[in-house]
Amino acid sequence: MWLDRLPASVAFCDVETTGLGNHDRIVSFGGIGMISRELAEGRPDLPFLYLVFDPGMGNHRNAEQVHGFSESVLRLQDPFAVHAADVWRFLTSYELLVAHNAAFDLRFINREMRLSGLSALTRPVYCTMKAYRALELGGSASLSAVCRHIKLARAGDLHDAIEDAWLAMQIYLWLHGCPLQGRLRGSLPHTPSNFRHAEIGPHESTNNGRTVSACASSEASKLAPLPLRTPNLHYHGRPESRAKIASCKRAVTK
Repeated sequence: MWLDRLPASVAFCDVETTGLGNHDRIVSFGGIGMISRELAEGRPDLPFLYLVFDPGMGNHRNAEQVHGFSESVLRLQDPFAVHAADVWRFLTSYELLVAHNAAFDLRFINREMRLSGLSALTRPVYCTMKAYRALELGGSASLSAVCRHIKLARAGDLHDAIEDAWLAMQIYLWLHGCPLQGRLRGSLPHTPSNFRHAEIGPHESTNNGRTVSACASSEASKLAPLPLRTPNLHYHGRPESRAKIASCKRAVTK
């Protein structure tokens, strides 16, 4: 059975950053936890942690076009250090850490941990990009390219940390001959749990770093806060910092 090929628990993670350099910082973190036996028994209850941060510096080059968070919005968020312990506890709660291009993600995460006064992560790490390359199928091993190979894709043009963590999960399952969990995609949160919205004028407001009309913002104010638990996926972290659902939800392909 495919369950025998998996560790008991796995955390899938992804980060978006201000750039690619050694001095760049994390802008957002997405993590999804998985208990393998529960997944095999058809009752996955996946904890998640989705956070956005003030990196304390500007975005480099085209970084904003990649992750979608404007510098003005990022300045309103908490620095990583405020939530560092939450991220550390989440990731160390699982036997194995998985990411696509894991060296990149773990380099940034461990640097933020050290800057926050916490120890670096020492859990075993599995890189889905390296594992895919080892198959020698040719072509690119980027997240987008591998997803196309297994008939998956991002919901939009932006790189979203929680969505990319979910895609890394699907690639990991595919690499191990396990059934993909496409039905859980609709449970992914649309907004970081600690996101702070900002009014920027009488006619406009921001929606996850994007400008939307006041009409759309008004409609958003009528929505209920993001629930602590959504079907099959629940928040793991600070319940007091739950954000409101974004005014214009991105379409999610099921």
